[in-house]
Amino acid sequence: MKEKILRYIEPLRSRYRLRDCLSSGVFLCTLVGLDWWLRWIYLEVGITTPASYHSAAPWVFTIAWALLLTALVRLLPARGQRAAIRVLGYLFCALYITHALLHRAKGTFFSFSILIFAADGFKFLDPSYLQVRKLVWVGLLAGILGVGLAARLVPPGRRSVKGRLAALAVVPLCVLAINLNRMQNLSDRLAIHFNIHQASLLYEDFSTPNECLPLTGLYQYTFRDFCMTYGVYDLLSRVGNNDVIEELDAWYAAKTPDPDNRWTGRFAGKNVLLVQLEAIDTWMITEQFMPNLYRIQQESLDFTQHYTPLYLDAGTFNTEMIVNTGLVSPFTGSTASMYSRNAYPDALARLLTEEGYTARSFHRSGGDVYNRAEIHENWGYEHYYSGEEMGIPAGDLDFDTALMGAYDAMTEGDPFLTFLITYSAHGPYEGSAVSERYLDFAAARLPADTPEMAVHAHAHAYETDLFIGALYDRLEADGLLEDTVLVFYADHYNYYTLDDGLVMAQKGVTDKNLMTRTPFFIYEAHTAPEKIGKATSAVDILPTLVNLLGLDNDGAHYVGNDIFSDGGGYAIFADYSWYDGETYWNSLGDASPTGEISARNEEIKRRLQMSWNTLRTNYFRE
Repeated sequence: MKEKILRYIEPLRSRYRLRDCLSSGVFLCTLVGLDWWLRWIYLEVGITTPASYHSAAPWVFTIAWALLLTALVRLLPARGQRAAIRVLGYLFCALYITHALLHRAKGTFFSFSILIFAADGFKFLDPSYLQVRKLVWVGLLAGILGVGLAARLVPPGRRSVKGRLAALAVVPLCVLAINLNRMQNLSDRLAIHFNIHQASLLYEDFSTPNECLPLTGLYQYTFRDFCMTYGVYDLLSRVGNNDVIEELDAWYAAKTPDPDNRWTGRFAGKNVLLVQLEAIDTWMITEQFMPNLYRIQQESLDFTQHYTPLYLDAGTFNTEMIVNTGLVSPFTGSTASMYSRNAYPDALARLLTEEGYTARSFHRSGGDVYNRAEIHENWGYEHYYSGEEMGIPAGDLDFDTALMGAYDAMTEGDPFLTFLITYSAHGPYEGSAVSERYLDFAAARLPADTPEMAVHAHAHAYETDLFIGALYDRLEADGLLEDTVLVFYADHYNYYTLDDGLVMAQKGVTDKNLMTRTPFFIYEAHTAPEKIGKATSAVDILPTLVNLLGLDNDGAHYVGNDIFSDGGGYAIFADYSWYDGETYWNSLGDASPTGEISARNEEIKRRLQMSWNTLRTNYFRE
């Protein structure tokens, strides 16, 4: 009888073991496959690839993480195992497609640090952003099917003690492999597989998704990015902020303020009209398409080597923050409250209101977008005027000329600071109301072989220029132009063309950092026009204005320098590369630095780190 029973049970046991093994095997292969497929599709993204694709570092991370997750899942009972496979598997499928879609829309992979801007970014989604390669969708479908199959294959019944012990033994081995891989390949600035002596610096700062994801693989990237963004490492290693505060005290005390110069106080007491030009790039300001802005530029102090690095994925807010506060936000680990609750005593609006100015800001978007209403007030503006508050009809919100309806509020006060953010050049372009109105106009004035997205960009720029012309004429007619300083700068290069190659061709460069050169000029009726070739960037705008307006602030707390001083003279990019007008140091590709270059590298990293620490500790709180 016993032999007969065993004869029937044995096939069931074999089937149970087979399903158990197949479930774990399919789940493991699905996890590895998602990472392999994503990195293979984007093989040419970043300087670290394709060499990193063939190196051991990301593969060890990926296989170790896949084994770790599979082992952890096997520790659960059958029902919990099925649920865990679905939750983890579909989560990484979602991250996989998010990386692809964001790279299509913004040219960069996903980072948790952008989630504080996600609600606002969704408002600008467009179907064209979904036009990723078909291979991306193939990988997503395979991932979804693999996860579903792995969950269905989980056999019913209790897990064996032997099986659980085996899975438990795998866990510390995987954790050990992850840490050994990190120490072996990504520490001590080793010159690893792909000739990048600063691989450890990339991993340490983890601020460049396009480099870090190929460097570490999908799973280690997700884990470290999450920990960096939400301060997990800080929580684990925190010993208090006293040492950081003392370091900041010493840093600011040791800084030598820019001395007064012939420009100091030149525009003291004048009205200030600060205009942040949405996506208006250098190649778009032409006499043909932007005649008003072109004319003003030719009559201004024109900073011809100005750059706007993208430290945050939210390009507009990135520059908005820098120009208004003089500080650079942390690339990771920043929260919305950092902007709305921190103290900013050196912000432009705060300084000018202390001098008796009326300070107001204007933009077509609602005050909830990037939480501007609250943040601008925290920076010192008395009020943020949205399109609705300006009385702009919903159908006209994309047209900058509609801003003229708020002209009286913009010029109220004696003196006044008005911060304007234009919008018409914002993407997406195809099918937009602005393109519908001006696309034929632009196409008729451009060569027949002009790329379609460049035609769209010019069409959108034309609408912005109409607003600038109307604003200038009204200021002149009202007698305000004589006593008003007009400051124009772009929030970022025009990435709404969705083609960096097109933009680089327009600018005659082949490097994505140098592609971020943007317009910046200052107009004042009694100041002779001048082309200024000193290398500058967004961090230099505020200290320059503070000097020109003769404000009681030595600029020591700013990241940048007064352009008219002997300090500064270089643009710092998000990957720690820099350009001083003559030398371009590419931190990801150049040889090991020596001498002055090494000192400059340390200085720029220190400047950024001190800014981040200032914001993270709310250093200026009373």
